[in-house]
Formats: sequence, C-alpha cells, structure tokens
Amino acid sequence: MASGHFAPAVIDGAPRQSTRRPAWLPAPLLPALLLAGCAAQAPSAPDLAQAREAQWAASGAGLLADGTAPLETPESLLHITDEMRAFAVAAVRRGHTESTRVEALAMALNSAHGLHMEYDSEATLTPEEAFRQRRANCLSYTLLFVALARSQGIDARFNEVDVPPVWDLGDERISLLYRHINARVDRPGLPTPVVDVSDEYDPYYPQRTVSDAVAEAQYYNNRSVDLRIARQPLQALRYEARALQLAPQAAYLWTNLAALYLQMDQPRAARVAIDQALRLDDADPLAYDTAANVYQGAGEPQLAARYREMGEDFRDRNPYYHYQLGLAALRGGNAARAQQELAQAIELYGSDARFHFLMALALSDLGETRKANRALDTAIALAPTEAQQERYKSKFARLAKQG
Repeated sequence: MASGHFAPAVIDGAPRQSTRRPAWLPAPLLPALLLAGCAAQAPSAPDLAQAREAQWAASGAGLLADGTAPLETPESLLHITDEMRAFAVAAVRRGHTESTRVEALAMALNSAHGLHMEYDSEATLTPEEAFRQRRANCLSYTLLFVALARSQGIDARFNEVDVPPVWDLGDERISLLYRHINARVDRPGLPTPVVDVSDEYDPYYPQRTVSDAVAEAQYYNNRSVDLRIARQPLQALRYEARALQLAPQAAYLWTNLAALYLQMDQPRAARVAIDQALRLDDADPLAYDTAANVYQGAGEPQLAARYREMGEDFRDRNPYYHYQLGLAALRGGNAARAQQELAQAIELYGSDARFHFLMALALSDLGETRKANRALDTAIALAPTEAQQERYKSKFARLAKQG
C-alpha cells in the first residue's frame, strides 16, 4: 500500500481534448467495418446472437444469485452530507473568482490546516467514506472534489486521461493501462483549471471530458479488481457487471471481465467477453495477453500465439516499457543496463521529461557527469510545471551528493 499526503496540482491551461489513440498505442489491426451509412440497417441474425451472448456475459453468465447485499448506488458516488457541504462552503467563501475558489477547495482538502487527505492507492471509496476516513486514491479523490465543487456551483467535470501503460515486471507478459481521471472546470474563453493529485499527469496527454456514468463505472471496476485480488470472485463479478451497465462501450471493462471469468474457470463466458472487448477496440494492448490466455484455453493455439506475439511486439516498441525496465535496473544497481533501456525509450519517444531525468541519474551513477547534467537540463526543459522542475533539481542534487 502506498501512502502519503496529496500535493494537489491545480493547473491553469486547457488540456488537449483528443479522442485519438496516444502515440504509444498501435494502430488498429483491422479496418473499421461499421460505417455510418449502415446505421439504419436491421441487425443480422449473427449480430443479434452476438448481442445476446454479450448481454449474458455482462450480466454475470448466470452465476449471480439474488438476495446478496446491495452495491453502492451510482447516486452515492456523488452524494455529500451536510457536514461535507459546510466544509465546502467554508473552503471557498474567500475566493473571488472561480479559479481561486477551485484552488481554495483543493487546498482545504489537502493542507495540514484542512482535511489533510492521505493518498492510499487501495482506497476506492465513495466521497462520503473518503471524507470521513481522510484518505483516497486518485479516483476517489476526484469523485470527492467534483461532488464538493458542484455543491458550491462550480461546474466541475470528469476528465479522462490516456496515461502511458505500465507493466508488472514480475511477469513481463502482463501489461496494464491505467484509466486515469482528474477534475476540470471549463470556462468559455478562459484557462481551464485542472485538479490532479498524480505525478503521472501531463497536460499534453490525450484527454477528454467524460460523463458521470463513465467515472462511476471506473469506481465499480476498481472495486471489482480489489475483490479479485482478495479472491472474492463472485462479489467482484457483481461490481464488474454494474460497471458495464454504466459504460457498455468501454473495451477495458470487457477485458477485465474476461480475466475475471478465466479466474472463475468459466471459459465460454471469458471467450464472449474478450471477443466483445476486441470488437470494441481491436488495438487495445490491455486485451492481448488476456486474449492469448482465453484462446489457449479454448483450444485455439494459433490465435493465442498471434495475440501473444502482438503483446510482445507492442512492449518492444513501447518507450514506457523500456523506461520501466530502466527504472528496475537502476533500482537494482545496474546503471549500465538502465542507460541502455533509457536510450531506447528516448529514441522511441524523446518528449517525456521522466526518461531524461532517469537517464541523468543513470549517467551520474556511471560517473558521466557532463552527460548527466545535459540529460538533467533536458528533463527540466520538458517538465510540465515549475514545481516538477524544482523537484528534479533538488532530487538530482540530493542523490548526486549521496553518490
């Protein structure tokens, strides 16, 4: 469990609105088959059968019994109490503009003189629970902030960000794509304040405003993953089914559903779920390894091998994979290997400040002081905020002194 207090960033500036796939994701493997001109056509029998199968898998494949404890309602994910409302009133009352009110609310949530929220990566909580327990992960913090802001007439919305993928390096076949959400306040003709508590956020990442339902689906999905890890698959299935009710077009939810069905030894349901995920997004690397496992279990080794190869190719061509390998090498004391991996990451994508900062650390460990300083200068120039620039300077100086 990671913990610590939030250092909220309120970034004034319009994030890039984009529905395009990030540069680190592959292009679709197959041409789009559903054309706008065909929208009025009646669905064929195979399409109807496919839809019925998908609905069967999304609703639990007949595994969910009635009479179990109810889940949190979508309404509870933006509900605040009278105490929370009073907190928000006090927080923003001295703000003279919407921008200063946004900053004041973020500060009140995080400062030692306010709520002093603590970051907990495992704390997927409702706003009321997060406020009471004074801890939250990024999603729960955003739910809390949006709920409090709206109570004061601030038009806060959910902003989904395509953060780069990460890998579980204990098993290099496993790739993950974080679904990152922060809060934004759109003001026509004015800069857009974005409230984000993650060091991973960059305003240049592709991002888009999403509905409350999509954000709420992420809550149920997170709870499902937590329950899978806790080996409570039936309860996890209930949460994933609720997520899909809210966002049935989200391919990653279907991939997670397929992985859950594999864990539950339900190969037919897993096949239906992964087929639906790939139908919605056939270039989602999150689905590749899951698809390989599903098709291998279904007795289709050639298809399984194809998806496994696609996953390996994606990782090899992905700068963030090499960045994580470099980070692991540096932590393991192998600065030479770290330099090699980071050089590959920078060759693939040279615009991420973190690549150059880690390269500076690796070069410093190797005694390449001049090159290390050049890499540090590049990292500082690319850093998205002045606060990040200062962190790079102070951390490099501290580590260089220790070395």
